[in-house]
Amino acid sequence: MNRNAWRFALTVVSLAALATTGWSLYAVARHYDAPKVIAVAVFLVFDGIAYACLHLASEASAAGRSAFGARATAVGMAGVSVYLNRFHADLIHGGTPAFLLFAIPTVGLLLLSELSWAGPRAEARAERAEQPYRLPAFGGWAWALAPRLAGSTVKARAIAHIEHGPTTAITAPEPAVKHTATEVLRRRFAEMDPADAIRIAHDAHPDTPPAELASMLITYGVIVDAVQVALVLHGQPPEVTVERGDTDDAPRDALDDAGDAPQVGAPADLTKAEAIVAAASALGPGFKAADIVDRVQRINRITTGAPYVRAVLSRESKRAKPDGDDRPMEGGYA
Repeated sequence: MNRNAWRFALTVVSLAALATTGWSLYAVARHYDAPKVIAVAVFLVFDGIAYACLHLASEASAAGRSAFGARATAVGMAGVSVYLNRFHADLIHGGTPAFLLFAIPTVGLLLLSELSWAGPRAEARAERAEQPYRLPAFGGWAWALAPRLAGSTVKARAIAHIEHGPTTAITAPEPAVKHTATEVLRRRFAEMDPADAIRIAHDAHPDTPPAELASMLITYGVIVDAVQVALVLHGQPPEVTVERGDTDDAPRDALDDAGDAPQVGAPADLTKAEAIVAAASALGPGFKAADIVDRVQRINRITTGAPYVRAVLSRESKRAKPDGDDRPMEGGYA
């Protein structure tokens, strides 16, 4: 409905403009004693050719051809028509008002036709992926406050559009893509064996239960469950590393009781007397009560004294006599 109304309005305006300018050209032709038929043909030639050239220019643009020739012809015919309208105004001594009255309808009709065909031409260009240059919309205040800068910016963009095409001229550069650490690790784990990913997570969190490790790995794109995590970790027995310092101040019994290194620890259920007896057996002959006190403190983390050590060893020696050969316990405990 709106399209039909537009066409009707355009037809009415076109006929009125042609009639106004046509009467002016008809009067000029009659001034030179041209027959009436020739006088009518005059305005049809000038305005009709200009109008037809605009239509040809629109079709050329829609088809991807150059429309320079058709538009140049339309402007030329319209220019001659306007000149004759001015001559008519001078003939009737109407001056500038009469000239504008006779010429403006022709100019307005040509401009209206050009604007009405601009839409179809733009659609045809868009289908061919063509994008003509358009002035940037800076706004009135920008032009008023900084006219030179606005003008130089428009010129620079127009040059860039001509040299590099519409994409480079009007499209801002895309920002660099930033990836989070989680996204990078997701890609890393996606290329990794799930068992290796489970072991890496276990090394980072050795005290975490299998269910929590599975949930953690799922966030990084490794889809496993608690049972699978437990199976992988079960096949890898725990390792205990004992480090010794290679120093010259090691105790004298370091070579003899290497199996009882302090880092590994000793049984926690020994009493003080049992720890003293075990120390005496481990030290063997040649050690004194002070050595046993030191070893019990160092190995069993039990504090005692030399008199108590002598008492315990004496009591143990007496207990061993019925089953022994009436000889004292080996090893001095002075």
